[in-house]
Order: sequence, then structure tokens, then C-alpha cells
Amino acid sequence: MIFNSIDFLLFFPVVYFIYLKSPHRIQNIFLLAASYFFYGYWDPRYLSLLFISTVVDYFCSISIQSSRDNLFKKKLFLVISIASNLSILGFFKYYNFFAISFKLFMANFGLSVNPVMMNFLLPLGISFYTFQTMSYTIDVYRGNLNPTRNFLDFALYVSFFPQLVAGPIERATNLLPQVLSPRNITFNQLKEGAFLILLGYFKKIFIADNLAFIVDPIFDDPNSNGASIVFGCFVFYFQVYGDFAGYSDIARGLSKFMGFELMRNFDHPTFSVNVVDFWRRWHISFMSWLKDYVYFSIGKKDDSELKKNFNNLFVFFLSGLWHGANWTFVIWGVINGFINLGYRFIHLNFPKKENEPTSGWKYLVKRNFNNAITLTITVIPLIYFRSKDLEMAWGHTTAMFNNFGFMDSKLFTKFFKNIFLLLLVEYHQYKYRDEFSIFKLPVPVRVLLYIALFYAILILGNFDKNAFIYFVF
Repeated sequence: MIFNSIDFLLFFPVVYFIYLKSPHRIQNIFLLAASYFFYGYWDPRYLSLLFISTVVDYFCSISIQSSRDNLFKKKLFLVISIASNLSILGFFKYYNFFAISFKLFMANFGLSVNPVMMNFLLPLGISFYTFQTMSYTIDVYRGNLNPTRNFLDFALYVSFFPQLVAGPIERATNLLPQVLSPRNITFNQLKEGAFLILLGYFKKIFIADNLAFIVDPIFDDPNSNGASIVFGCFVFYFQVYGDFAGYSDIARGLSKFMGFELMRNFDHPTFSVNVVDFWRRWHISFMSWLKDYVYFSIGKKDDSELKKNFNNLFVFFLSGLWHGANWTFVIWGVINGFINLGYRFIHLNFPKKENEPTSGWKYLVKRNFNNAITLTITVIPLIYFRSKDLEMAWGHTTAMFNNFGFMDSKLFTKFFKNIFLLLLVEYHQYKYRDEFSIFKLPVPVRVLLYIALFYAILILGNFDKNAFIYFVF
């Protein structure tokens, strides 16, 4: 079930009505049932994986706390939790990928290997909920959280349907207390939730799904010239952003309607001034997960610069691998890792001058230049993210140097028309550092904005019920 489907538009009002009429304990049980129905609506067979992950981490977390005086047992139950989740994720998402890679590797030595291939669909959202449950067990192990003894409440934390299949990847320290406590829905939450839902559907239906008509012909054509590929990377960036940030906005908006506050997943990455700034603003729940549970686990404060660089590169490698079982995603992650290392090198060896201006035309020129450079070096590697295989990715890469050519100016006009309103809204939010800064605009301006958003969705939007891109991750 996807947010932009008739099924969901019928599902949520019914769930919401029953939710509002129920006391807290019944609310949680009902939300758990609704979440399992929501997930099972796609394919009920994979509910078992969600349930297994939940059961394993529930018992492991309790066992970790009860073994707090026995370091060996604590580590054992942590290993069981992590190994169980990674086994589920690894088998269903990566088995065929590694089997094919092994076959090709052995062929280089003249050896014929024919591993058994599995024929199943990738379970929806498996990369999200396995990471969410692992973070819970790790937090219990680190002493940051006491495990809940109520299995149903924990199961709701794992399966809460607005964010189950594409995040945000919630921390138990944020979401679980909200599950355990009665929720009082405020008018402010309803107002903010409605705006987030409206903006989310605008990003998905008008921005992302319309931009697909520009992106797909460019990347699906092996003869596209370099100018078209570069342009396509920028368009694809906004397509992915509209798709993923749109989902996150809708998820947060729906949650606010029920009294929950989910973490923010995007913070206007388009206006970043360097690559570190970009990755702090992009897919925040995932990048912060990698920082807290991987980077800090393998690194120390007194590590050498070489070790820190390796750790950074390893995190970006994992980021690429997490996104998909394809070497194109791995290379995309590694490229971004090296770009990040390049920025670290420049930052360490060429520090900012003292008393640099923070306002005025010189500051604006420098800031806009940095923003343009950041966005360019961030979106170009998307060639590998978007290409279906390495052969196509390499063909598009070489086209940028061997056959640059010219692009169709009509496509640029169409692209700009699609993102103009988005840029206006997001720049206003970014400028005032407030995602709800729109509420401070004069009433006539707000009304015009709401009309424009509704018009873009209902009249100009694409209602082909395209699934969200990140569902496959």
C-alpha cells in the first residue's frame, strides 16, 4: 500500500477514526494491527520477517539488561541481535547479488560456478526496519535505554506504519516513549501535519513523478550525450529528493495527526555550502545512524588521520551497499566517500581565513559559488545511482568527456517550471530556519500558496500511482 493510492486514502481515514475513539492501550493495539495490515497488504508472506526481527530484538534487549554484570553474555546477545537482522537483510536483499558476483569472479580464473539463485521479491522496507530494531538493541547494550517489557508496544515501535517502509529510521529514544505514553493531539500538530502532508504529496506527485518523464529517456538511452547526462543528473536529484523527502513529509504529517513526532529526515540539502553540510541535511536518520552505530564504533577520538579517512570511506561504502544490491550503488557510495575525503583534506590544509565577511555581496557570491560547486559534485555521481548496470554507467560517464554536445533547451524550461515553486518554498524555510515559516506569511500569500500547491497536485500532478523510489531499498 502506497501513500499515493486510493487504497491508502480509504485506509487512513478509517484507521484514524477508530484511533481517535479508542483509549491509549487500545490505540496501541489497534495501531499495531493496522501497521501489520498495511505491511501485509503488499505481500503477507513477508510479515513473518518483520515479526522475527521484532521477537529477536525484544528478547535480546531484555537479556542484555539482565546480563549487565556479565560482559560476555551481554556481547553474546548483542551479536545474536545484529547477526539475526543482518542475516535476514543479507539473504533477502543481497544473496543473488553476491552469488552472481562470486560466479563472475571465479570465471576470471577459468572456473565455472553455478550457485543456486533465489526467486523472490525484495521485502518492502527491510533495510529500514532491520536498522531500526538493531539501533534499539545497541542502545540498550550501551546503557542509553532501558528495554520495554511490553512486547506489543515494542512491536508497534518497530512496525509503526507511517515510517515502516521508507523511514525515517527512528531511534527508540525518540519514538518508544511516545508509544508508551498517552498522546494528546494539539491543534498545532494538526496544522503542521496537514501542511507536511500537502507538501509531501506536492513533492511526490507533482515534482518526482513528473520529472521522471525527463529523467527516464535520458538515462535509458545509451547514446545520450554528455550535456544531457549532466542535466539528467540534476533532474534526477530533484526527482529522488521529491520522492523521498515527499514520503518523509507525509509520514511525519500522518504521525502528527496521531500525536507522534517523528524525526526530520531532510533539511534543505539543495542549499548546502559544502559536502559535509550536504550529508548532514540528506537522509538525516540514515546518515546519523551510520555515524552513531558504525563510525563511532570503529573509530576513536585519537585515531590518526589515515584511520579517520578509512573509517569515513568505509561508512560511505556501506551507504552505497545499503541502497541496493548492485555494484553501481557501491561505486556511487565510494565516489561520495572520496569526495568527502577531498573536502576534509582541503578543510584541514587550507582553513578559512579569519574575519571573513558573513554578509554583503562578497559573502553572497562566495556562498552561492560554494552551493553550486557542492550541488554539482554531489549530483554527478548519481550517474551510478540511476544506471541499471556498470556498463551503462560507464557509457554515460565517458559521454561527458567524449561526446558532450548540447541538450534540449525545452527540457530545461520544463524542468525549471517543475521545481520553481519548490525552490521558493524551500528557500523561505531555509532562510528562516523554520520548516513552518510559511505560517508567518500574510494570510493572502498563504492562501495563494495553498491554492498553487493544490493546483499542482490535482491538475498538473501525475496520478499513475508510481511507487516511491526508496521502497526498493
